[in-house]
Amino acid sequence: MSDPPSDPSEPLRGLLEVPDIARELGGLFQQAGYQLYLVGGAVRAALLGRSGTDLDFATDARPPHITALLQEWADARYLVGVRFGTVGARKGEHLLEITTFREDVYVEDSRRPHVTFAKDIETDLSRRDFTINAMAVRLPDGEFVDPFRGLYDLAHKTLRTPLEPEVSFSDDPLRMLRAARFVSTLGMKPTDEVLAAIDGMRDRLEIVSAERIRDELS
Repeated sequence: MSDPPSDPSEPLRGLLEVPDIARELGGLFQQAGYQLYLVGGAVRAALLGRSGTDLDFATDARPPHITALLQEWADARYLVGVRFGTVGARKGEHLLEITTFREDVYVEDSRRPHVTFAKDIETDLSRRDFTINAMAVRLPDGEFVDPFRGLYDLAHKTLRTPLEPEVSFSDDPLRMLRAARFVSTLGMKPTDEVLAAIDGMRDRLEIVSAERIRDELS
């Protein structure tokens, strides 16, 4: 019997298979001179050996350029989220969301985030909710990007924020409810710092719309 790997995250690495459609889209962006990364839940799901048809991407291209690149390639485009930097598309059975690198920050009493575009993938990942969602795969070459040790946390079922949890939950208070979702669906265990921040900041949920809270609970 072989010895177990010294790094518990090692078994997860072999399960990372990027969908062909993601590499194809990455080649399209690369030819146009832009960066494209598979990000968020799609990366986490791939590491866990799960597949899906909903894929999220991050890019340095701005929405007008994204829209132009998708014009001939995608079966359909959706511009509902374009003012927040997101262009949606459908290609075959896949639903895609391509978002310009960004930072989302809620002002003190606003229910809507103020969107500022970022310049690089590391900044974009730093503003995401938890480290397990702050991993990326550069396309089309498949380089794994994990500046906040999300793979390690996924292997250890640890729920941790890329930045201080007070910063993360101030950026988007709904993330406090999302923490509960990851505990119930993935068996994650929040760090003491995450729990303390939720306890101290739960009143911030008052600025989040009822619709967003409903969707998270659903």
